[in-house]
Amino acid sequence: MKKDENEGLAKKLLNIDQKIIFIILFLAFALPLLYPIVLPMKVDKLSQQAYDFVEALPEGSIILMENGNGASTYPQCGSGMVVQMVQLLSKDMKIVMFSCGPETAFWADKAIQGTLSKLPSDVPAENGVNWVHLGFVTGGETGVAALASDIRSVIKKDYYGTPIEEIPLLKDINHANDFDAVVWHGAAETSIPWGIRQVVVPFGLPMTGSVTLVDISSVYPYIDAGLLNGVVGGLKGSADYEYLMRMTGPALAQIMTVNIAGIFWIVLIIMGNILHFVVRKEEVGN
Repeated sequence: MKKDENEGLAKKLLNIDQKIIFIILFLAFALPLLYPIVLPMKVDKLSQQAYDFVEALPEGSIILMENGNGASTYPQCGSGMVVQMVQLLSKDMKIVMFSCGPETAFWADKAIQGTLSKLPSDVPAENGVNWVHLGFVTGGETGVAALASDIRSVIKKDYYGTPIEEIPLLKDINHANDFDAVVWHGAAETSIPWGIRQVVVPFGLPMTGSVTLVDISSVYPYIDAGLLNGVVGGLKGSADYEYLMRMTGPALAQIMTVNIAGIFWIVLIIMGNILHFVVRKEEVGN
């Protein structure tokens, strides 16, 4: 009797309505997004290098940061940029940010607001003192070269309309030599070389940054040459950075969602095979 019950249960499970499986799968995707569950994960070496680079910078360093993320790339790279800014400000570093595009200047402001919302309450983060957003710098690579040589020749007011001369952080800053490092969130690979050619090589500043996942291969030559210290690559790189910072955000939540859903499918496959052999064994025995 017990064998018949086991066989009947196995058959019922094998013939379960697919809609139920899809509902469970939907929950496996949705719940980790709403309530992130962080599983152990392997951090990419390039993400680790970028993180270690920032960690090694002396407290109080002044960082020149470019944000090239727009609407199409911010979902991939934005969260990594946010937690990296948290890392910088938590070490009492100063950030001078600019963007090479008018749209990306808006997304830079979004990243700043996201950073401020994640910072511990005891970390100083005053606009104009701990960080400044210069906004859109025109001219592409030529504009970057001009900014590196003379900030005030390119920018008269910051993104929020405050005159440069009224910003305390910029009192003694007007040249690339006044910075300790560069962080270039170029999104696409096209602007990464601008920072290397116009800031890193001429002024000898160390640099790290981020690109979308598909653009990682294009920056390897700069990494191999020692001109780029690691890189945060797309959504996975952003998730790596959140993981290293122990700050769960949208990138890590998405990666964990894929992992948990993948585990769910593996469990289904194993259970399906076990149930199949149970039913098969009972049928052969009969």
